Amino acid sequence: MSELAVLGLKVGFLALLWLFILFTGNVVRTDLFGRKVSAAELSASGTPGAKPQKLSRRALRQLPKTLTVTHGKQAGLQLPLGDGILIGRASDCQLLLDDDYVSTRHARISRTPTGYQVEDLGSTNGTFVNNQRISTPVAFGAEDTLRIGRTLMSAEK
Repeated sequence: MSELAVLGLKVGFLALLWLFILFTGNVVRTDLFGRKVSAAELSASGTPGAKPQKLSRRALRQLPKTLTVTHGKQAGLQLPLGDGILIGRASDCQLLLDDDYVSTRHARISRTPTGYQVEDLGSTNGTFVNNQRISTPVAFGAEDTLRIGRTLMSAEK
């Protein structure tokens, strides 16, 4: 093989190595700090501080009241559902999960006019409702189980 071909292979290998390092650095940065969200995406998905819609008293009585961690490091922990819960590893989340498979801001449980819904916030490892991976907001009630990482949760009245 000529020296020119060997030099070309070395430069190509070095370029691939640098692309791999940059890609890995971007994944780590995104996992630590989250991704940038434009104002249009933020207004489309609704802000966490937005006022929830009003429900009738009868509908309110039928809604689950607490989210209970059934399996995982925090088994037995109960949180009031209220207007919703942000789940992840970030300090601003209402439910902090110390798990390698949980993203910084992993999922959100929010109240809608018909009940609660679970929304995956672009997590790496996914959010599962009744062992089905979700990609769009899904209704979440008292009969459903939610799995994020190694943690199982259920809503209770």
